Amino acid sequence: MNAKAQAFRSELLGKSHEEAIEAAVRLFMEKEAVNARLIEFQKASTEMSIQFQQMKDELNSARNEIRALQKQNQHLTGIRMMREKDLFGRSTEKTEDILDQAASGKIENPDPLAEDADEAPGEDTDGLCEKIRLPWKGRTGRRRKKQQGKREDDISGLPVSTFFDYDIGELDRLYGEGNWRFTFWERHRKVEVVRQTTYLKVTYTPVISVGLEHSLERIPCRESLLPKSLVSESLLSLIMTDKYGMFLPLYRQEHDPDRFGFPLSRQTMSRCIVHACLGLLLPVYQYMADQLRRARYQQCDETTYLVIHDGRPAGTKSFIWAHRTSELLEGPEIIVYCYEKTRGAGHLREFYAGLSFQICLTCDAYGAYSSFADDMDGLVVLCGCFMHCRRRFVEALALLDLKGLTQDQILELPETSAIALIGEIYNADEPLKGLSCSERLEKRQTEVKEKVDDFFEFVHSFDLDDPSASEKLKEAIRYSRNQETCLRRFLEDGNIPIDDGSTERCIRPVAQGRRNYLFSNTISGARSTAIASTIIETARANGAEPYYYLKYLLEQMPKNIYSKEQTYLPDMMPWAAAYRSYELREKQAAVDHLAPPGNEKPHTPRRSDHKNRTA
Repeated sequence: MNAKAQAFRSELLGKSHEEAIEAAVRLFMEKEAVNARLIEFQKASTEMSIQFQQMKDELNSARNEIRALQKQNQHLTGIRMMREKDLFGRSTEKTEDILDQAASGKIENPDPLAEDADEAPGEDTDGLCEKIRLPWKGRTGRRRKKQQGKREDDISGLPVSTFFDYDIGELDRLYGEGNWRFTFWERHRKVEVVRQTTYLKVTYTPVISVGLEHSLERIPCRESLLPKSLVSESLLSLIMTDKYGMFLPLYRQEHDPDRFGFPLSRQTMSRCIVHACLGLLLPVYQYMADQLRRARYQQCDETTYLVIHDGRPAGTKSFIWAHRTSELLEGPEIIVYCYEKTRGAGHLREFYAGLSFQICLTCDAYGAYSSFADDMDGLVVLCGCFMHCRRRFVEALALLDLKGLTQDQILELPETSAIALIGEIYNADEPLKGLSCSERLEKRQTEVKEKVDDFFEFVHSFDLDDPSASEKLKEAIRYSRNQETCLRRFLEDGNIPIDDGSTERCIRPVAQGRRNYLFSNTISGARSTAIASTIIETARANGAEPYYYLKYLLEQMPKNIYSKEQTYLPDMMPWAAAYRSYELREKQAAVDHLAPPGNEKPHTPRRSDHKNRTA
């Protein structure tokens, strides 16, 4: 018992019985009042606890929402930056250029006018290399010397027209008659362009009287491309080459008054193109696709395309698929475009229907390819693309603020390290393109495989739980890990390319056309676009000139289109000897008329010649 309790007990002992009862009652009342206040306090405390828990839940919810918004903002910022880069940035895939831009603090060039600007006179093209001495730079800032013999290679395919420029009378006046002679001739060359000449070709065919009955028979015109049409093979070849080869829309061709020499509407041009593609060139297109499917090494990619009247809601995107033989495969290059309404694996199943042997297909990581490969029971081996792998790290690097960072800090970034490692793989593989398949495979095993191992060792050592890493970087790491088997396949076969870049370059003409002539009005127009693009790009890939190749096909196909046997189709290919000789004849015939008559190499006039000329 403490002192206060002892004092209170002593006080109670000093009181009477009645006073003690009163004190006890008073204490009881105070206790009840305290209990009442305690109950109220407990109620208030419970309400405060509930409110506190509600506020805590709201705070956690707000924090989660803020994190989600920050993540979404980061994602949208990345999309915006990528779109700005696509619109205004330099379109480069070279590792050195990417790392140079990173070291300078920006990945894209925001000035659209300077996008293709030449460097200023005297400007150091590798100034950044000299300033910060990046270790991945293996070149100097000096301008590369011009390749010897390049001019001769460039003009080797042009027909030649020879002129001898001399005036004997003028030479006699200057140097005296009989006082000079030809010693040798100096050669001067220049490339001349003859503007196209449009003329009306009128062909008469006979109407003959046959037999004693004198029945009249009309001999059909063998040069009629389209019945009752003024459009010739050369004119239609020019229209198609300009639209699908130079991406010149028909409405622009229509509005050039001097182009054809007579008015030609875009509707007429469009109908002629569709008729030629679907009526005459379709067997050539199908034969090219059949030859492509027979190749063991192939590449594939796809891009969007708009068709206005395709039976679907307005604005629904269609797709153009691009198939090609491997860029490393020896033999003719074949590029085939296919129009499809969707991007699903159904196109691949239809295109490769009846496949009976194993093919290696280089492509990106789009899910339709893996779904298709799973359905083919091992007949399709997917090969990865290091270009797509590198792009993910570049996108992650583009989202970082590199301003103010030192060279060492830039080099320590995981994004930069991954890009540099992939660059080393490309630097080792690029010189092998000129080797044979077996030599390339051997070099890849001894020189490239080690660098690929270094890259994937870095990828697997990265901690995906690192909070300092961006989602873009984690996405790039996951992509690399998931695609490792496919990305390593080029090490197993010399005919498999390291990436799908050549197919993307084949996609570029479709994208250029989409940008210029925007869309196709009908499905027939879209299929005609695929056929014409196939013929033009395959011709270019094999060194044939698209205009002459189209003209050749438009002249030859009407003679063979109704043939039951398709033995003529090999001669319709741009690498066929029949076409090669045709192109040479056409080019030479175009310049033969330019040389004036009697323009042979002269000899020095003799005195007798002068006397005869004077007499």
